[in-house]
Amino acid sequence: MSQESLWAPRIYTPNGFVKENILNDKRALDIGCGNRKLPGAVGMDVLSLPAVDVVHDINQTPWPFEKHSFDLVFMNHALEHVDDVVKTLEETHRILKPGGRVVIQVPYFRALDSVVDPTHRHFFASQTLDYFVEGTGLAKYAYSNATFKKRGFWYGWPHASTNPIRQIFKQFIHSSPLVYDQYLSLLMPTECLTWELEAL
Repeated sequence: MSQESLWAPRIYTPNGFVKENILNDKRALDIGCGNRKLPGAVGMDVLSLPAVDVVHDINQTPWPFEKHSFDLVFMNHALEHVDDVVKTLEETHRILKPGGRVVIQVPYFRALDSVVDPTHRHFFASQTLDYFVEGTGLAKYAYSNATFKKRGFWYGWPHASTNPIRQIFKQFIHSSPLVYDQYLSLLMPTECLTWELEAL
């Protein structure tokens, strides 16, 4: 799939977090936005901050939005804080339009950031969200009726490294994620994981 058809590379750009509104006519919800909200999105957070449009606790479902309300849901370092990952992804699926996307970034389970914050409740490896992805071996456990198609997955941010050696390593670990998660990440852990999933 081309980078142009994905949201994640346009949000997490080579120059940093996107500064301009890239949504055009699409409706987006930024969950746990704090004061760094995705430009043009509706921001939901438990804290009443200047950038927050809807003050609501992500753990309280249903969220105050109608079914099929959004083309894009964005969770930037929010999913590791929730009480229940399954319920959160089910609610995300509910408010997404059919074919809508969710972009999720979380700390990698071996990253220091994943264990330093005492409010982090969950840890993530490359296969964690496969439980919700159609056609994966882990989806057979049917934890949820909310199913997605994986449109993108990246160790770190979704763009090539400008360092050729790092880029070769990045290509290798994307081709062998289980080898990386089990062995190589002990020596060279990435900071975060990024997914883009499509609601089915």
